[in-house]
Amino acid sequence: MVHVATTISTVQDIELTDTIHDELAKRQLLHAEHVVDSGYVSPVRIERAQRVHGITLLGPVVADHSAQAKAGSGFGKAAFTIDWANEQVICPRGATSVSWTKLNIKDHTYLQARFAEADCRTCPDRAQCTTSATGPRSIAVLPRPLHEIQMRNRLDQRTEQWQRRYAIRAGIEATLSQNVRAHGLRRTRYRGLARTHVQHVLTTMACNVTRVSDWISSTPRTRRRTTRFHALCAATA
Repeated sequence: MVHVATTISTVQDIELTDTIHDELAKRQLLHAEHVVDSGYVSPVRIERAQRVHGITLLGPVVADHSAQAKAGSGFGKAAFTIDWANEQVICPRGATSVSWTKLNIKDHTYLQARFAEADCRTCPDRAQCTTSATGPRSIAVLPRPLHEIQMRNRLDQRTEQWQRRYAIRAGIEATLSQNVRAHGLRRTRYRGLARTHVQHVLTTMACNVTRVSDWISSTPRTRRRTTRFHALCAATA
């Protein structure tokens, strides 16, 4: 481990992604690929990591939260075609949206396309498209560069190749588990953020020293118990 970031418990993981990258850049310790869990990744973070630092931020982008996507049936966002040049969205039945407006949701800009009530009211696939009794369907998407990153990553992370590549994350989870279980990282011994950060740094140093020692040592720290069958084979060999 080469970097430690400490923050208050109410700060979400994703808010530290950019800070971690910026601090690693100052120390000239940037890596080409940063493997993270879903708490640290979003289309915005992926784009910034690549643009500012040349980092490939690898992690699972959250799935489409629409009711249709969650149910696994009906028309989710991926079923609609976006005409960016004309600022329109085309539904699977061929209807074209009639409005295109900007929305601000949790400090992020979205583009909302809304369809005409007349088109949606008479559509034979209405039940597959919206749960509203009378209202038309609307689609909210990220601006084009971020939307394309989001859709591309959602497709990639379904592939076996992506999953094999992401399997290295297991080693990171093992490191977290070691620090929590063996070094008490879950609890702070001190009051205040600055003192807690010192504890985190010392814990990280202890973990690094332990791992270097294990790597140098020729004797494993844990030994598997010899089965009776293995002992019998060794005795008769």
